[in-house]
Amino acid sequence: MPLPPTASAPLLRGLTERRLSRRGLLRGALGAAALAPLAACSVPGARKHVPTGSAEIAAAVRDFWTGKARKGRLSFANYTQYIDADPADQSRHPTLEAFTRETGIEVSYSELIDDDASWFGKTQPEFASGQGIGYDLMVVGGDSYLTKYIELGYLAPLDHARLPHFAAHGGAAFKNSSFDRGNVYTVPWQSGMTGIGYDPAKVGRTITSWQDLLDPKLRGKVGMWNDAVQMGNVALLAVGVDPETSTHADWRKAAAWLRKQRDAGMVRSYSTATYQSSLQRGDLWASLVYSGDVFQANQSGSRLEFVIPDEGGLLWTDNLCIPATAAHPVDALTYMDYVYRPEVAARISETVQFVCPVPAAQRVIARDAAAADGKRRALLDSLSTSPLVFPSKADESKLRHLRVLDEAEEKQWNALFEPIYQS
Repeated sequence: MPLPPTASAPLLRGLTERRLSRRGLLRGALGAAALAPLAACSVPGARKHVPTGSAEIAAAVRDFWTGKARKGRLSFANYTQYIDADPADQSRHPTLEAFTRETGIEVSYSELIDDDASWFGKTQPEFASGQGIGYDLMVVGGDSYLTKYIELGYLAPLDHARLPHFAAHGGAAFKNSSFDRGNVYTVPWQSGMTGIGYDPAKVGRTITSWQDLLDPKLRGKVGMWNDAVQMGNVALLAVGVDPETSTHADWRKAAAWLRKQRDAGMVRSYSTATYQSSLQRGDLWASLVYSGDVFQANQSGSRLEFVIPDEGGLLWTDNLCIPATAAHPVDALTYMDYVYRPEVAARISETVQFVCPVPAAQRVIARDAAAADGKRRALLDSLSTSPLVFPSKADESKLRHLRVLDEAEEKQWNALFEPIYQS
């Protein structure tokens, strides 16, 4: 997947700073230490019945939304630098201001989420006691914490009759993931990819498969991660299994593939912190990577390539959801639908530059590029044509979601995959 030749500092910030934060989140999301706050889930926030089946979900939606009306206010909690910003004043967010002008809904926007673990720990006591957490809308990653929010009844079921833009413009690849079938509780905010990054000059050929990371010619030059979540999921892809539907037997097969790779001396290092610099120096010739890190490396003079292997790569999403205790849920749902307008999604993507869940935003950005000049035109041109922001249909068809684990499965998963990089 060739990468755009030029990019501005804001583009690099969007593809890297948030990526680094997300890396830490994914690494810790399923770890035992990160799950410590979940001990509080037993009291008083006992698991509730999660609606299943169209009739039961429809009843839950009707029960929640009946009698609720717009109130003209919205409190939104998000990660830092994860929305459009005015270049001259980073505290101003043009799409939020436009939303207020159009709807009359005043938005209180806070960038105070560091990671899913700490945010869950902060909000869970209020949720469990039935109190409002002070926010009507929040961003949560598609990991075990989102599953907990759903199981504990902490999220409002969405009224899709009020989400016509999501229905019309949301990309198929970003809908109906295993952590929220039918998007009952969430819609994607932004997304990203995990695949293989490599130096074609060192490798001497095109990499197309996870099996290429077993090539004896790369012995001692392959980078993998000290991350059971990502390692386990890519290994499932390597053995031809869709992570979302994988079984315990599949996990053992995937772990065996990783042990084979390790025992053959293929892996130089297991690290999420150093693989990018090691690729740039030439210590690694190929590695498991986040797409944005390859982009950054190339802006520093490297000539790396990013590929979604034939067996598939991983697609992750950060998601918008409405707390069941929200004081202004209709206002939050109104904003949810608003960001799925292609023009709005384009404005947000022009700042954050992650994989955009609204494919039609690509045409809007290309139009903006044609009307711009100088550095801004170069930025928008590279953005509108970047496969790191708008994957092709062929690339999308190869992307898979992470396996969602319950607490018992998580222990089994970690027992299989953690020893591979810890030994």
